[in-house]
Amino acid sequence: MFFGIDLNQTFSFPFKDAESRKYFLIGCLVSLTAFIIPILPFFLLYGYAIRIVKQIMNNESPRMVAWDDWGGMFKDGARMFGVRIIYSIPIMILTAPLFISSIVMPIFMSNSNGSEMDALFPALMLIMFCTMCILIPFSFLLAVIIPAAEMHVVDKDEFAAGFRIGEWWPILRANLSGFVAAFAIYMVSAMILGFAVQFIGATLIFACLLPFLLPAVTMYILLIMYTTIAQAYKVGKEKLALVEIAPVAVAEQ
Repeated sequence: MFFGIDLNQTFSFPFKDAESRKYFLIGCLVSLTAFIIPILPFFLLYGYAIRIVKQIMNNESPRMVAWDDWGGMFKDGARMFGVRIIYSIPIMILTAPLFISSIVMPIFMSNSNGSEMDALFPALMLIMFCTMCILIPFSFLLAVIIPAAEMHVVDKDEFAAGFRIGEWWPILRANLSGFVAAFAIYMVSAMILGFAVQFIGATLIFACLLPFLLPAVTMYILLIMYTTIAQAYKVGKEKLALVEIAPVAVAEQ
């Protein structure tokens, strides 16, 4: 166990048996369609991950399940995707200066003389530097906060629950270390798999495998992310319940 997260179970359950591997392969095929059809396949992938999340919240071990009720998975995934997008709006706003600078700088470089560029370039660099100084820590903060909101949506089966901060914030605070650990596990896993994909892509012999590996990596990382988050949320609820029960028990004595 790592901060309440069962690492062995988290990394192995998609390949536990032949049936699990079959369902994982179907997920890879859905992920593959995301390279052709934008966004919509991710609704299905998110919806499938929610089914795994519900198992953990019901005190069950995570296991791969059949790809049925596609409409229900699409609906659940769209709801989860919506919560993530809305909470990501501040990031979109913060990245606006970087986006504008990337467009403006080439235009000014092609239409300005040397002296104008000497004055403009430091200003643009300062804007980009200041933006990154704010953007990076804020991104990490949201990466820990957003999952708690997402899990509360699944827990309450209600889109609006993700924005009732007063309900899920105590759960996040009760197991903050667990949510940070979940984020760290996801990031380290993504980095390792990313390096592996880059290495394979750099070899002429195995580069042809990339169209098959990328969807598999996407599916696997998604399962790792939501499995770890669900465990962190579950532990947070349990810790919060103990804190709330303790004063009552003392009062009864």
